[in-house]
Amino acid sequence: MDFIDVDAIRKNAADFCTFLWNSQTKEFLGRGRKSWFEITVFYIIFFGVLSAFFVSNVVIFNKTIDDVEPKLQGDSSLLRGNPGLGFRPMPDIQTTLIRVSHDVKELESYVKSINTIIHKYQNQTDAVDCSSINETRPLARDHCYFNISALTEHCNEENGYGLKDGQPCVLLKLNKVYGWTPNPWTKTEIRTESEVPEYIQNIYTPDQIWVHCHGENAGDVDNLGHASEIKYYPQQGFPVAYYPYLNQENYRSPLVFVQFRNLTKHVGIMVECIALDRNIKVDKKDKEGSIHFELMVDL
Repeated sequence: MDFIDVDAIRKNAADFCTFLWNSQTKEFLGRGRKSWFEITVFYIIFFGVLSAFFVSNVVIFNKTIDDVEPKLQGDSSLLRGNPGLGFRPMPDIQTTLIRVSHDVKELESYVKSINTIIHKYQNQTDAVDCSSINETRPLARDHCYFNISALTEHCNEENGYGLKDGQPCVLLKLNKVYGWTPNPWTKTEIRTESEVPEYIQNIYTPDQIWVHCHGENAGDVDNLGHASEIKYYPQQGFPVAYYPYLNQENYRSPLVFVQFRNLTKHVGIMVECIALDRNIKVDKKDKEGSIHFELMVDL
């Protein structure tokens, strides 16, 4: 059996206490008064210089930032100067499936997801009327009024944004990119654009960024219904008068509701919506200029 060396423990304790305070040499933690004074002054100067260097960097950095205009624009920006599309409802970021069913909680979550966007448009007292403007406003520092009543005439909270009737409405929004300006085709040029569907070519006007939603595969096209059964409110695109976005105060992006009125039930349908403009690059792989989601009606 091993015995505890009490003398060794006492010696170690005494040495530690002496290290904390040596009454003979008047040293605390192995340092005298002069040593502590010198190291304190050193660290005060060191951290003072370090803080001054940090503050000066912050000040210089802030001098290079404009409160309105971002430093990185166009291809140098995070979005590479190419706006994409966003959609609602999307209460769960882990899935892009919009399922229409009798589940009350699921319906409420979809409605709430859309309402978070719609409610931001209730107060637009400082906006200007751009309904008669059919071109971009590159020098405008104000922002256009968006008619939320026209948007929600057919798709609204009362009908659960079409979900209660099995005719879901999906809210589309073009992402804001500072300084990006649309460049619509002319009525003549649109005839040569193969990516633009023929039915849009026949009704095309250069006053908006047109939107086209379609099934991704042949089966999806059949289950989605004819193009005439896909309705867009208040119009099939985003008016160019709202652009360019120049970080205007209280700016509100234009919105579009797309309603699918004749979906095949109990079938998952993959849908793609694309924005059509000369200055929008559509790349499915990088999800540029388009959005993908799935629809399923289980009523």
